[in-house]
Amino acid sequence: MEGQSVKILIVDDDEVYRDVLRDAIVEENTELSLAASGEEALELLESSPFDILITDLNMPGIDGLTLLKRARQLYPDILTLIITGYGSLESAVEAIRSGAYDYIQKPFRIDEVAVSTRNAVDRVRILRERQALLDELEKAYLRLQQLEGEVRKQGCREPSEDEAPWGGEGTLPKGRTRRVWVPGRALPLDVLEGSKDAMAQVLTDLERLKELRRERIVDEAEFERLKKIILRNVDGVP
Repeated sequence: MEGQSVKILIVDDDEVYRDVLRDAIVEENTELSLAASGEEALELLESSPFDILITDLNMPGIDGLTLLKRARQLYPDILTLIITGYGSLESAVEAIRSGAYDYIQKPFRIDEVAVSTRNAVDRVRILRERQALLDELEKAYLRLQQLEGEVRKQGCREPSEDEAPWGGEGTLPKGRTRRVWVPGRALPLDVLEGSKDAMAQVLTDLERLKELRRERIVDEAEFERLKKIILRNVDGVP
């Protein structure tokens, strides 16, 4: 996920502006494509997914607003930067209402385009990280449901004295967790209790862990180690 490039499509019927927009994007690990018309851009969008669309608003044929709407139909999460030569409030408002991430007025400054693009690229990467964590949580939740189903299928019971890992005493030794016994494994009773609250807490913990990584409080190795600990708790396996 970290190494996946961000794909950007630049659309403008003016070759000079296309080149200026291309040169203004200095973000690392980005893949740029250029189109001279809305029609050409739509062909590229239909043949390959893009993360960011930067398009002029006023073009002959398929204009920027129409292209924005078509692009969002194909890729609902695509981020679109609208370039307008008129700068009218009406066109900007309509673009934002149609789902534009940002708009820039011609004539624009190079640094203005660079900042807007950098923000969009950062947004794409954050959304990717969030989706990856949500996918991991979904897998962990499915594993949790499987464990619950296994317990229900086999029948929940306390281990016998022969099976009890602490020797069959009536009370648990200090620091031990009460368990239900399933053939082949002992599971914590709290696996069956408050799973929704537990998942909400895990999501909160992972989001906080991501913030710590972004703030460089923890490095990548520490992030991965702590993430495994959090997800291991979801598994319900000590």
